[in-house]
Amino acid sequence: MSTPENSRSFLRQYADSDETVEELLEYTRNRFTRSNVEFTTGDSAQIKTYQEYILESESEGAFNVLQRKLVQLRFPVQEGISQSEEYKSATLRGKTRSGEYGLQLLEPEAITLEVYQSPIIGKVPVIIVPNDSDFASMVCALSNRNEPKPIPQSMGASFIKGINNWDRINTLKRRFLEHNPGQLWKDEFQKNIMPNRALYQDELIILSTKPYSNVTNDLLGFDKQSWRSYSLKIRRAHECAHLFTLKYFGQISNNIHDELIADYAGITSVLGTFESDWFMHFMGLENFPHYRAGGRLQNYIGDLSSDAFRVLQVIVKRASDNLSRFDQTLKEPTNNDDRLNRVKSICRCDLINMAMDDGWKHLLEVYESCPEVQV
Repeated sequence: MSTPENSRSFLRQYADSDETVEELLEYTRNRFTRSNVEFTTGDSAQIKTYQEYILESESEGAFNVLQRKLVQLRFPVQEGISQSEEYKSATLRGKTRSGEYGLQLLEPEAITLEVYQSPIIGKVPVIIVPNDSDFASMVCALSNRNEPKPIPQSMGASFIKGINNWDRINTLKRRFLEHNPGQLWKDEFQKNIMPNRALYQDELIILSTKPYSNVTNDLLGFDKQSWRSYSLKIRRAHECAHLFTLKYFGQISNNIHDELIADYAGITSVLGTFESDWFMHFMGLENFPHYRAGGRLQNYIGDLSSDAFRVLQVIVKRASDNLSRFDQTLKEPTNNDDRLNRVKSICRCDLINMAMDDGWKHLLEVYESCPEVQV
């Protein structure tokens, strides 16, 4: 791995000032350094619950079941609603609210629910919302406390990190009282339930079916139906990769390193190995060094200066090409452990190292150091 001074030397080839160099060193600082040795791809506590929801949805419809189970879907998307006493009472204290005036959708019957088996994270609940307007409403309801927020056209997925599921809490309460007559649920809840959020908070994924990254099918040479199918697969694997970095490294952020990791998982779920040209299309850099306004890259730059953004495009191009060479060298993964170790390697190798001339070799070195890999 290169030293900080080597990274500075690399950046000075492209940056107009030392300020830009330091700005990019901070932006590209690797945050995936501390791993969770207890990480497992086993089923989470919520999976059995969502498998039951799927069975119920066969007769009721997925949205009807979800609206009955998740109190957030019993409220409309409305400015200021999260501050209302009724909303707080429902989401924080589990007070029942009728769904009669709840979330209004255009095509609720088109929504489906599945439990997806990810090769790198295990089973994850996934809500698929074909209507774009309904997708935006579902995202606002479940990730933004029913407050409206703008949804970029290039956004077609949302990872929901921990929402209170009062259906699960009420099930725990009912079982506790059945087996512990005379004992107080309040004491049990505060002592044994609240500290263990996995028992009552859900982590799930919402997916749209629109073209991935707002890239049309003709740009990559597919018919519309095939590209929508691939887009769904890419999004699903992409969001699972974000869930992996959160669980394994304790990190998820709005940074292009995160997106390279997640798009790697998405692209390889369709193609087997990483295709740099696809990633560059998704970022708006298919005509590098020209950037297409509206490409996804601009969603992840924060307050970077214009010069830093220009240099970042070079870094992204070089890192993407090296990642493709790394994957082609290894050929298609042989099993899920192989897939997982490739993702871990991309996490552990920072963007500057990946962008250097021998960045693909840096990736191979990290990959070969994984204890599960035998070379």
